[in-house]
Amino acid sequence: MIKKLKFLALSFLLCNVFTPSISAAEDIYSFKFPNSAGGEINMADYKGKTILMFAASTPCGYAKQYAEFQKIYEEYKDFVVIGISSDDLNLAESRRGTGISKFCEGTFGTTYPISDVVKINTRSKTVHPFFVWAKENGLRFEKNFEKVLIDKNGVIVKKFTRDHKPTSGYVRKQIEKVI
Repeated sequence: MIKKLKFLALSFLLCNVFTPSISAAEDIYSFKFPNSAGGEINMADYKGKTILMFAASTPCGYAKQYAEFQKIYEEYKDFVVIGISSDDLNLAESRRGTGISKFCEGTFGTTYPISDVVKINTRSKTVHPFFVWAKENGLRFEKNFEKVLIDKNGVIVKKFTRDHKPTSGYVRKQIEKVI
């Protein structure tokens, strides 16, 4: 009996020590996204700030929200908006790279970071690691312009549907609670 217990304890220890646990070692600040304007969006650069992140696609019917995100981006201090472009949600992003950033700047006046296209859908084989981490932490993006509010400590506070406009009283109230 003692031999079995020792074996089980040793097996448990070896499995836990030598099995990599990506999500346990990562937090929101360990991720990087390709920036549509060039370079990268390094989430570590936003440590200590409140973040409103959203799934983005310029051809989507909700694309007018890009301009609304710009309004709240300019309004709050210690606050950043980040758009994550995707081609695997309900309406695929048709532009790539600077085509995204130039379109958004010219059409909606955006100055906040917007990523180049990444895979968001966790059923995708090449999903961006952030979205695997997010799913493991109870968050899943299913449609463009869904949003997530992240506090200054990198904790996911609230998810909003795409019907919640960024400038709505409800979204503003949630931002002001954590800013």
